[in-house]
Amino acid sequence: MTGRLTGKSAVVTGAGKGIGRATALALAREGAHVVIASRTKADLDSLAGEIAVLNTGAQALVSVTDVGDEDAVAAMAKAAHDAFGQIDILVNNAGVGKNGTVATLTTEDFDWMMKTNMRSTWLCTKAFFPPMIERKAGWVVFVSSVAGINGLPNEPIYCSTKFAQMGFAQAIDYEAYPNNVKVSVIAPGGTNTHYGFYNNTRTPGDPMLDGFHEAEDVAEAVIFAVTQPPKSRVFMVWMRPMNESLGTGSGTHFKGEAK
Repeated sequence: MTGRLTGKSAVVTGAGKGIGRATALALAREGAHVVIASRTKADLDSLAGEIAVLNTGAQALVSVTDVGDEDAVAAMAKAAHDAFGQIDILVNNAGVGKNGTVATLTTEDFDWMMKTNMRSTWLCTKAFFPPMIERKAGWVVFVSSVAGINGLPNEPIYCSTKFAQMGFAQAIDYEAYPNNVKVSVIAPGGTNTHYGFYNNTRTPGDPMLDGFHEAEDVAEAVIFAVTQPPKSRVFMVWMRPMNESLGTGSGTHFKGEAK
């Protein structure tokens, strides 16, 4: 089925690669206009080209943005509203991570991960959520992680950022649902993107990757969340690949993409 989001407009952060890229394409296939944000213009230009040839009527607005920077997010929000009038869907996807122990990780690592993962979530939600409340319509989606549900070995900072996202999502749902705005958290486990290679937690050719989610699997969960019937909302989609158990993780996976 296609065209379920025709006439809607979305913002996807961390759209340059992996899950964000797959999500932007999936939204565009459903007819939604998409503001694609990341810090790498070449990645966004390539994605915009792919969206253009889908022939669904979806338009892509390239936004080279550091979503951890308040002024940059404000500029992105203005450009998004100028281009499309309103934003119906916000996908908070931008994320980074680094494995290690309390002894080996640094305060700089903490600030980097918290800024990209949680500060960006706060800034983008602050920019796009209040207008949704005012018009009593919209969706806020958090592409989080199983690391926001279970603490995992060698991920003390990353888990902290993802637990923070989960608590934030739960809290704003109390503001959202009385005003007909839907909040959803997508919480995948190991996902086969370049992210693990960036963080030196995976080795090319590792057979474990064959059982991981693909980025497109997670993107389909986002589409599932934002195409629920009017009277229904799905707060959390807890995903696990076929080679990971529910309760524990390998300690060597991350959900997203380094930006």
